[in-house]
Amino acid sequence: MIARMGILILSEADVAEAISMADGIRLVEQSIEQYTQGQATLLPRVSLDLPGDGGAFRVMSATMPALGAFGLKTLTGYPGKRLPGETYFALLLFSATTGALQAVMAAGRLTGIRTGAATGVAAKYLARADAATLGIFGAGVQAKQQVAALMVVRPVKLIKVFDLDRAKAAAMAAQLGQEFNIEARLAESERETVAGSDLVVTATTAREPVFCGDWLEEGAHVSGIGANTPAKRELDGATFRRSKIVVDFKEQALEEAGDLREALRTGAITLADLHAELGEIITGRKPGRSNDREITLFKSVGVAVEDIAAAAYVFEQARAKGLGTPMTLDGAAKIERQ
Repeated sequence: MIARMGILILSEADVAEAISMADGIRLVEQSIEQYTQGQATLLPRVSLDLPGDGGAFRVMSATMPALGAFGLKTLTGYPGKRLPGETYFALLLFSATTGALQAVMAAGRLTGIRTGAATGVAAKYLARADAATLGIFGAGVQAKQQVAALMVVRPVKLIKVFDLDRAKAAAMAAQLGQEFNIEARLAESERETVAGSDLVVTATTAREPVFCGDWLEEGAHVSGIGANTPAKRELDGATFRRSKIVVDFKEQALEEAGDLREALRTGAITLADLHAELGEIITGRKPGRSNDREITLFKSVGVAVEDIAAAAYVFEQARAKGLGTPMTLDGAAKIERQ
């Protein structure tokens, strides 16, 4: 067992060894269900613009008594400081029993898994059971996690990747094909990405819609995960208007999701058109997909209960597997692995 008052420091590699995408999907679904049933608490997200080079700072936090944990995640981004658009994540996990700090972990991998997992959970309830073709906009780190999650819950056989950087998209397609042993190819255009796709994912930093919602075919399921600030827009009014809209958390989505806010502002939809929060569908309070012709949309901005649930699991697995570096506030702590 870890020494009393010890703090476990976990690297990105430690986190990757401790949690899989299948774990993430299970944990995210449980965390959303617990929150919907009043067994967890979300604290208001803090977002600050930092002076100087346009940096951003966010703090997300939640309490999860059923898991014996609470904590917070920080996000910092300084465009151009090291790599363009690079973002840094860190998470502090506390014991809900004693209040003690239990772990400090790098949270880039954790964030990627829980974001992909939320898409997977939503697709489990909203996508057609036979959804096999995936069109994805964006060729960044999150694209891979989105694919990993959707392959857990649906029989994906073909992936089409589109990015304004064609070389990057081609490289991502090659990587996905090799890693997941699946047919994956570069999409030549936005329309080709959408055409024939049962699953459409937007994982970009776009400030204007990346495709036309009129292109969506009957029965498609859309996952919009990149537009998580008021300045970002990935989905157009037609996409919202044609879809059964499910959000992860309504209050936060209305405050942060730029494309959802724009659809409401322009009158493409009204608040009454927001069908449900994902938790309401998981708990059976509202229906998910009603037929195979319906277009469904999951609009996600990400919430801290997902992070804390995943972090609590990572901490348990790390102790069991002997991962991480034990520390105290005075330095290294002695640890007995179990």
